[in-house]
Amino acid sequence: MSKRTATKRKAATTAEHEIKRAKVYLYGDTLPGCSKIASFDMDSTLISVKSGAKFAKNHADWIWWHETVPKKLAELHKDGYRLIIFTNQGGIEKHHTKLDDIKRKCEKLIEETNAPIYVFIATGENHFRKPATSMYDFFVENCNQNVEIDKKNSFYCGDAAGRINNWTAGKKKDFSCADRKFAHNIGLTFKTPEECFLDEAPTTKFEWGSINPSEYINKLSNGKTTNETKTYHKSTQEVVILQGPPASGKSTFSRRYFQPYNYEIINRDKLQTPAKCLKAAKEALDSGQSVVIDNTNPAAASRSEYIALAESHKIPCRCFVLNTPIELCHHLNYVRVHQTSGEVRRIPDVGYNVYKKNYEAPKANEGLAEIINIDFIPKFDTETHEKIFHYYTES
Repeated sequence: MSKRTATKRKAATTAEHEIKRAKVYLYGDTLPGCSKIASFDMDSTLISVKSGAKFAKNHADWIWWHETVPKKLAELHKDGYRLIIFTNQGGIEKHHTKLDDIKRKCEKLIEETNAPIYVFIATGENHFRKPATSMYDFFVENCNQNVEIDKKNSFYCGDAAGRINNWTAGKKKDFSCADRKFAHNIGLTFKTPEECFLDEAPTTKFEWGSINPSEYINKLSNGKTTNETKTYHKSTQEVVILQGPPASGKSTFSRRYFQPYNYEIINRDKLQTPAKCLKAAKEALDSGQSVVIDNTNPAAASRSEYIALAESHKIPCRCFVLNTPIELCHHLNYVRVHQTSGEVRRIPDVGYNVYKKNYEAPKANEGLAEIINIDFIPKFDTETHEKIFHYYTES
């Protein structure tokens, strides 16, 4: 990365700071702002693996995806486009890939193109990973000199297009739809490499592979209003147990409807172990507080100790069941990573499998005074959170 001017040194420092936080790395000289952008995925879009292996063996193990690629990039630069690469390289965080190898590959790619290119590298599974918009947002906010993007005349090109098996004769289905989703989320026209470099017609044979959050939530909440006017707390001491899959909205529900009324929120993600959760709940009850058990609590066994704790304090125990559909939970799992700028990590799929395996519907004969079902009805704390909710995710 060039450091010939003070401005360029500042840009390099920003990029290095980001990679130290294991989020995103920006490679490329500081360039003037530009209204038109031609942006691309890298692997299987601009380049392929030269050795034929599934993953590149080193920084030199690559060839152009097609011989037309460098010429097309040079033409786009000549036509006034800012060239940008947005690439997911999660192998860096997992130590399967070296950042230095990716950087050296980018250096050679830019050299052979003979045109300036910004390269954004998402280094792990966080809010910078496509189809989340954070790499694009970072470019707009920090790298384009406050020049507004002409979205009508800009585009993003990638191979992860959700194309189905035999979308054209003999072609296998795409491994994901992340690139098409990314283009949709940032509001740019989407192109596949075949469309961009070979002038092929767009195909309609693709699947998004996940819910359309806008359509889904409109259908789910049709005719319903937010729970905000409702109250769920009691003026007398109690234990509240929440039940629901990961990312079903339990913590938001606790924070919104119980925390303002001095309920102690017991959360295993924060306390780490069941023993610490039980200890914290007992201490809160001993001090006269009510408590909310903000865990998944799928099985009767996971609820029994808290029910027993309520009985020992001679107070009732209620159970709130969050009926958030599982496909929406998977979407929300990614949404909160984006909303928290990566502070909350995505819960692996195994967490959902364990919940499903252990699930037992709560029953009154467990010792529960009341079982209340809660449907998911969206309410957003900020406009930004609402915007992020409506983005497509990898779910």
